[in-house]
Amino acid sequence: MNREKISYENDNKKIILYLIDTNAEKYKDPKEDSNSIINNYYKNADCIIMGYDITNKQSFEKIKSFWYNKIKEKNKTNLIYLLGNKIDLKDNIEVNENEVYKFTDINRIKHFSISVKNDINIKNLIDDIKINIEIINNGINRTPKKYYKVVFFGDSGVGSKTSFINVMVKGKFIPYVNSTNGASYSSKEIYSKNGNSFKLDLWDTAGQEIYRNLTKFFCFDADCIVLGYDITRKESFENIKNFWYPMSKKISGVNLFYLIGNKIDLIDKEAVPELEAREYAKNNNMRFFLISCLTNTGIKEFVEDLAEELEQF
Repeated sequence: MNREKISYENDNKKIILYLIDTNAEKYKDPKEDSNSIINNYYKNADCIIMGYDITNKQSFEKIKSFWYNKIKEKNKTNLIYLLGNKIDLKDNIEVNENEVYKFTDINRIKHFSISVKNDINIKNLIDDIKINIEIINNGINRTPKKYYKVVFFGDSGVGSKTSFINVMVKGKFIPYVNSTNGASYSSKEIYSKNGNSFKLDLWDTAGQEIYRNLTKFFCFDADCIVLGYDITRKESFENIKNFWYPMSKKISGVNLFYLIGNKIDLIDKEAVPELEAREYAKNNNMRFFLISCLTNTGIKEFVEDLAEELEQF
């Protein structure tokens, strides 16, 4: 049985995560059958990770028909992950994406599409595990209705995704931010005017065209999608209309959309008239905000509006 560990410091407290690979066949131990693996290693686990190969349909079917049911019989944890590996081989996909997300939604499982070979989404996965382990460790009950996945889409360089999230999470504008490769993950807790709190899983996706085939993986199980454009770049708004909105609407099934125009501090260079953008948002039932990450304008109002909308969920 293979066992690795990850340790890190948090609030002067050392947290150790033990990662146990229970693939008995891999280690050729005839004594380690599936029932003993589950009894010995899953029974008291705080977190369980199940993996399948997106190029191998049978690997996903075995998760559904055997592993998940066996694990739930023996373990009461609500922190379960399903990993779809090899998204770098997107041309060889055998597992239907809609089927995967239907399974994870019904069973309240967190899903990550990853590539071990290319190190895609691995850091995001580990960060998410750390956050949720600490929630369990601090005795905080995770109420699904208070946890929401918010995904940001838009062209690269418009500043309304990475910079926007940095201002939301860190409270400050960070100049010269590098373009996102694949996707990055952050978390933020916000509060409504009624005092209700909402934990946000914020996903910043890459806007470059070479990553567009990967972005659809982040649509699934999203609760809110934020579409960002640069008011000084007409093309960034046209791409919202021609690609980002149609793609995310078709795949995600999300009802809560925001259209965000960044850089209103450069209003004298406006290439996208506010009236045009506002009308487009209205016609497509999207909430609309103009912001400036540089001057922190409009972001507080966006967060307040988002919290108010989430209260209706």
